Amino acid sequence: MSDLFQYNTQSKKLIISEYGRSFQDMVEHVLSIADRDKRLKMSEALISVMEILNPSVKEQADYKQKLWDHLHIISEFKLDVDGPYPAPEQNKIHQKPDRVEYPSLPIKFRFYGRNLQFMVQKATNLENAELQGEFLNLLASFMTNSSRNWNNENLSNNQLAEHLEALSQNKLKVNPEELEITLEQRKKKFFKHNNNNSGGNSGGGKFHKNKKYNNYKK
Repeated sequence: MSDLFQYNTQSKKLIISEYGRSFQDMVEHVLSIADRDKRLKMSEALISVMEILNPSVKEQADYKQKLWDHLHIISEFKLDVDGPYPAPEQNKIHQKPDRVEYPSLPIKFRFYGRNLQFMVQKATNLENAELQGEFLNLLASFMTNSSRNWNNENLSNNQLAEHLEALSQNKLKVNPEELEITLEQRKKKFFKHNNNNSGGNSGGGKFHKNKKYNNYKK
């Protein structure tokens, strides 16, 4: 009774499931063709069938070469034809990828994440004091938001300074009073800096010049 039916469990292993077992049987038939030219023409016909069975492959770059690679793989690298592309190397197809090392650096404050530790290390290498200060303000602002989101806690400038120093392994010496976390604090510093450069005039000389210029344009 079992001879009347053919089950997939009794068939040869399906190599690439996207093309199905019937296509794999057609590849087996092409391998049995002795005439080399006819075998090439049949292989080209199989490539056209593969485009229909696996249309998403057309979205990839050099998809024609990928289809020929798939055909060689399905034939278990037994297909001997003068195709437009060289057959892929069997040892590279089955080669396992290199092991990706997991970062071993422990996370000191988990609610900040690992990337913040890398950024703090970058901050320790900045030689420009003004640039380093601005960078630390950005990091402190990020730390404030992370603490609110994950711990529902508002950190003080003193706590932020302590955390920055701890993350830098005490390479950074952060003055809590110089941290400007919010946008309002940065605006205040910006306008204070402009007023000092304008000779004490309210609004700054540049502002008046721009105002006169704007009135002239109107």
